[in-house]
Amino acid sequence: MKQIVNDKFIFLPDFKLFDYEKWSTMLEKRVGITVPHERQSFLQTKIWSRMRELEIDSYSDYWERVNDGISGKLEWCELLDRLTVHETSFYRHKPSYDLLAKDFSDVLTKNNKFHYKIWSASCATGEEPYSLAMMLQDLKKTYKRDNVYYGITATDVSKPALSIAKNAYYSNEKIQEIDPIYSKYLKQTNDKIFTIDKRVRERVAFGVFNLLKMKDMPAIKFDVIFCQNVLIYFSKEKKLEILEGFKKFLKVGGMLILNPTDIGQWKSDNMTRISYKRTLAYKLN
Repeated sequence: MKQIVNDKFIFLPDFKLFDYEKWSTMLEKRVGITVPHERQSFLQTKIWSRMRELEIDSYSDYWERVNDGISGKLEWCELLDRLTVHETSFYRHKPSYDLLAKDFSDVLTKNNKFHYKIWSASCATGEEPYSLAMMLQDLKKTYKRDNVYYGITATDVSKPALSIAKNAYYSNEKIQEIDPIYSKYLKQTNDKIFTIDKRVRERVAFGVFNLLKMKDMPAIKFDVIFCQNVLIYFSKEKKLEILEGFKKFLKVGGMLILNPTDIGQWKSDNMTRISYKRTLAYKLN
């Protein structure tokens, strides 16, 4: 296989079927992500890219590196960051945000004190939880409800991605993804980078978490679990395992908001499909 590097063709080491099966099996076993055979070249390129940085020539040598004790665990984190896709943006799939805004607005119209908790599952580099926080902060201001509190727990399997999320610095190209009504929550750092206002950042708590290890999640009940564009990377069996796991962390009446492309119809005890334009969401009865 050839790859262009610095305008030159580079021949990658031969990636045999045995290599593909070994690496893809490890990826699925450790984090549940499935790499179908037709994406073998993707897997090879990502692994080789990391090998090149370390000046390692053979896949077997790199395999030993990844599986070598504590140092191997650290190297696995580096590789995983290359293998997990962080295609994300602010306010991706607006109908899902509209549904959550409607639910939070219903809470704000009541007079009682309320703590509204959201889990942003697979938050990548932070655009999703900050989008949620800006939206909820603005709704609170609109309804003038100081006795309603909200917090967002944002998790991802990638430590490097979470590091970016915690720092909250983004290129100016991303500003166009954000509705101008939220511009008051953005702060320009220089002519290329902006960051998120402290009022918004302090409402989000980040943590490393593997969706296949629900038993390791603290026993918190959420009003909303927001899971977008991640289930597509899992096998059907793993998807169902994750969805059933989510149920344990929802309050009665809480919502699970998915992206319509993540799964087909899902039926589960005590979960009712929510009818809302161009969304895929369920309510725990």
